[in-house]
Amino acid sequence: MTATRTIADLPGPRGLPLLGNAVQLIPPSRAHLKAELWARRYGSMVRVHVGRREMVGIADAATINQILRERPEGYRRWAEQCSVLDEIAPTGLFGAEGTEWKTQRRLVITALNTNHIHRYYEAVRTCTERLHARLKVAADSRTWLNITEELTSFTVDVTSWLALGHDLNTLERRDDELQRHFRVVMQTIARRLTAPFPYWRHFKLPVDRRAERSIVAVNQAIRRFVLEARERMDQAPALYEEPRNMLEAMIAAQASDGTFTDDQIVGNVFTILLAGEDTTAHTLAWTLSLIGPCPEIQQRLREETARELGDQAVAGDPQLVDRLRYSEAVVQESMRLRGVSAMLAIEPANDVTVGDVEVPAGTRLLLLLRQAGRETAGREDDFLPERWLSDSDDTRPVKTLGFGAGPRFCPGRNLALLESKTALSMIASSFHVEVDRRRVQEAFEFAIVPRGLRVRLRERASADQPATSRVAAAI
Repeated sequence: MTATRTIADLPGPRGLPLLGNAVQLIPPSRAHLKAELWARRYGSMVRVHVGRREMVGIADAATINQILRERPEGYRRWAEQCSVLDEIAPTGLFGAEGTEWKTQRRLVITALNTNHIHRYYEAVRTCTERLHARLKVAADSRTWLNITEELTSFTVDVTSWLALGHDLNTLERRDDELQRHFRVVMQTIARRLTAPFPYWRHFKLPVDRRAERSIVAVNQAIRRFVLEARERMDQAPALYEEPRNMLEAMIAAQASDGTFTDDQIVGNVFTILLAGEDTTAHTLAWTLSLIGPCPEIQQRLREETARELGDQAVAGDPQLVDRLRYSEAVVQESMRLRGVSAMLAIEPANDVTVGDVEVPAGTRLLLLLRQAGRETAGREDDFLPERWLSDSDDTRPVKTLGFGAGPRFCPGRNLALLESKTALSMIASSFHVEVDRRRVQEAFEFAIVPRGLRVRLRERASADQPATSRVAAAI
């Protein structure tokens, strides 16, 4: 399309002299909500100023898909984001660009191919069984539960087992030094990504000195796991043909290809830990917050699990999980409404035309993934899992963008859905979920997290009752 407008022609919120819209984006943990509000108010392309810097928010799904298809050559992440990540660990797939991204993509795709994922299911099943035991204790006590904390322990255990071949088992031990260090690193990334300037490069606060110790500890631990895994595989060469976890799969790829370095393996193990912990845990937490007020949806989930899994609380193999179509629809609908990847910050490598707008190289773009996804279906504010099973264009979304699109589509999508469906089906088959939504707030902490979310669980044997609430819960 030929450009007919410039960025100056775009509508947007009024700002203050010198500061622009910076004050309106405080606190940073709520900035994504403000950006989505502006998109609804001013249109699918919005001009925003933060100080002297000009940014463009984009909330049109077709435009976003076109941009994502042109990565990595046409668009890249903001340089500030990459520099923050490079300070934490060697560059992995998340922060890589250009030729380096293509090389690392092959490494991660090898570790996450479907054949490997099916072999990895033992870790998912075992951790889900431990989560079931934890939730049963909570149900017996009838107390309100910080469910996000439990789900984070679950995903930490799964991800560390699959990425490192190391079973932290935080669900049963409740405390692990490596998990504590990694949580500090996650908080540091979120804080630095939203900081107005990189103050820590000039002076360090106590929180930054604590973060540096955790960054060193996590990197040393990953390198130790790499050495141990390589020694283990050399002693059992069959593991090069049938690796049991992602680290072994990457070491096998390194041995067969010869182009991958240990730094690349370390960087991508870190990326998998980073992406696998918070995103899946918070997707599950948001899903429970949405099904809590809808006993008829919980009942339909239970009926599906009873039909497909029988009396198993946890699916015994991944083929059974694949048959849970309604469970997947519930997760997809949750991601549409409460997607944990709400925004993507990128910039064009060259002068481009976006829609009908002339955009110079280096312009800061905010792709409002969740807002775009919500607008691709009718009744966009209603929680309707059935829309993902429908053949009607009136209700079925085009797609959600939580896993991205184009060449940089998230390679962990299948694993994330496998984890989410396995845990959700276990919860639906065993428990009735009651949600205290009075204090729940969205906050950006690398992913979009539910602060203040509490649930109360009752075992299904004593909780079954006819569904009486509405079919759709307005958000």
